[in-house]
Amino acid sequence: MTASASERPLLIGATASDPRHSVMIWNTIRGHFAANGIPVEYALYSTYDALCDHLLRGIVDIAWNAPMAHAQSLLAGGGRCRTLAMRDTDDGVHTLLVARADAGIEGLDDLRGRRVAMGVDVSSELWLLPAAELRAAGLDPTTDCDLVDLEPTRYPNLQEWVDDRTIFEAVVDGRADAGVIFEPWLSPLRRRHGLEPDDITEVWRSTPYSHCAFTGGPDLDQTTADRFVEVLLSMNPEDPEIAEMMRREHLSAWVPATDSGWVTLMTAIRDAGLEGRVW
Repeated sequence: MTASASERPLLIGATASDPRHSVMIWNTIRGHFAANGIPVEYALYSTYDALCDHLLRGIVDIAWNAPMAHAQSLLAGGGRCRTLAMRDTDDGVHTLLVARADAGIEGLDDLRGRRVAMGVDVSSELWLLPAAELRAAGLDPTTDCDLVDLEPTRYPNLQEWVDDRTIFEAVVDGRADAGVIFEPWLSPLRRRHGLEPDDITEVWRSTPYSHCAFTGGPDLDQTTADRFVEVLLSMNPEDPEIAEMMRREHLSAWVPATDSGWVTLMTAIRDAGLEGRVW
């Protein structure tokens, strides 16, 4: 018989997306919760499919989810799953459509008939969100543009993904006239290729949306959820160990969140007939 959440440590699930640092990150988080009187265990998964399955089945109490996995959990949970918190860097992010400055592309109409690079069909920021918003703006990437077929990167967890780096490289080397990237990657990718800011044109940017999040499972009671968020937000970035964890996890503070930041993505998932598909 499985013990209830009140009779055992709170179990948090995450993917080992950064195998070099995952254990350090989660040991630090676990230690912080223990110091605040909340016993926590963590489980690392190879895929979001497995993590979300265990969240919905109540094996995991809380999941640290990518945007697609979080939105799918909210949809599949039928109101029983909820958004708890996110990084400050997940709040109000954008997808950009960029081009080389010499490509002669200044607006969406200039993209008609041109070669455009995008992510796979289950990528929230590199396909679903931008495709939905571009269509609403009068440009359908699947019919109005020539979508570039890019070789996906194979990751250690066996997933294959067309990422921002691959898309940006296609724009820089001329295989694509324009491409979509997640805004936080623009500056590091530009530096990586030795480009000046004026070498790349921002053709279009999405409306703001939320990215990764802690997802509360169906059996997580409100009192425990509220306490989890309270302790999470109490992490002190002046503490050297906390600061190093935050640096590796790309944040400067945890912030509370609600489902509202993922409404657009949930709509795009439904419209694309992708409910239940995480990868």
